[in-house]
Amino acid sequence: MEMKQYPILEYDCSQDAIINPSKLIKPIEGCERCVITFFRDALEKLNAEGKLKQIATFYNETVNLPIYETSVDGRKVHVVQGFVGSAVSAALLEELIAYGFDKFIVCGGAGVLRKDIAVGHLIIPVSAVRDEGTSYHYLPPSREVECNEDAVRAIEEYFKERNIQYIKAKTWTTDACYRETRDKAELRKQEGCVTVEMEAAALFAVAKFRNVKLGQILYGGDDLSGVEWDQRRWQSRDEIRSNLLDIALRICSHM
Repeated sequence: MEMKQYPILEYDCSQDAIINPSKLIKPIEGCERCVITFFRDALEKLNAEGKLKQIATFYNETVNLPIYETSVDGRKVHVVQGFVGSAVSAALLEELIAYGFDKFIVCGGAGVLRKDIAVGHLIIPVSAVRDEGTSYHYLPPSREVECNEDAVRAIEEYFKERNIQYIKAKTWTTDACYRETRDKAELRKQEGCVTVEMEAAALFAVAKFRNVKLGQILYGGDDLSGVEWDQRRWQSRDEIRSNLLDIALRICSHM
């Protein structure tokens, strides 16, 4: 490989890494559709209601995440709790793909860069600004990475059929939640970002590299559009989070 000025620019397109998920994980029959949710409370509620069956585990040094199976509209769908941050989110997605999953819906919250986006308003990211590091190990350097068009279409069709209000726009993925400066936020707004989060660019990049379908639904959370940060109690909206997980499972079941 040719050495670049910065290591992050040294992209290698080889599919064969020193450690390959497919060499570590044995596929499980019937694994096709999977929801990755960041709503631990909503997932625990489903489990407490007896609606989930654990079929595998994502092992990590800090926490082990159960991979569950459930039934939605007569179809088998799996669901797992997401990991905050691009690097471990990518590793989780890699292992899920190795199990055999090739259709994904991700649901979570995001900070908003527009004050008019209310808490709970739904956003479909169509692309993500790559202000993180993981995506550069999966795709050549570029400013953005697009979400899978078929997945975006499936989400949008579901919303339109049920008159669910939504915004379709660009998101800003960052690795450093404590380095979202005012000037950088203004720059991202100028290029069309309406949300900021920590996983989308990496997830979109892995999905594109591995040729699987992945779409994402975000709900408006804390407000970063003003002079002062407004938390807006966004993480305590239990009904919103449970409803969005249910929506994600239903969309995924028909992909």
